[in-house]
Amino acid sequence: MKDRHAVTNQIGMAALGALGAIPVNARVVEDGPRFVSGGGVTSGLDVALYLVERELGPQIANAVERLFEYERRGTVWHAEGIAPIDFKTSQKASKEEQPAVVP
Repeated sequence: MKDRHAVTNQIGMAALGALGAIPVNARVVEDGPRFVSGGGVTSGLDVALYLVERELGPQIANAVERLFEYERRGTVWHAEGIAPIDFKTSQKASKEEQPAVVP
């Protein structure tokens, strides 16, 4: 799990980091096709339905959702693509870089 993106319930998120994983605040995290994790009890259903959809297709996954009377929530977080900008950090840095205005 070292250097892999993962999620667990809120109580265990700090432990993920301590074990070398990269904690992600999401319901379902996929870091490669063989490593998928869920963020809590109902997220386990989201993980299962995501895997059904990934392996068998959206029609089967939708049929299983209806059978369980459960609707998936959230987006599956993937360890790929462009990382979002942290606007809080970038705004703070841009304010520090601007020179003070002297009247």
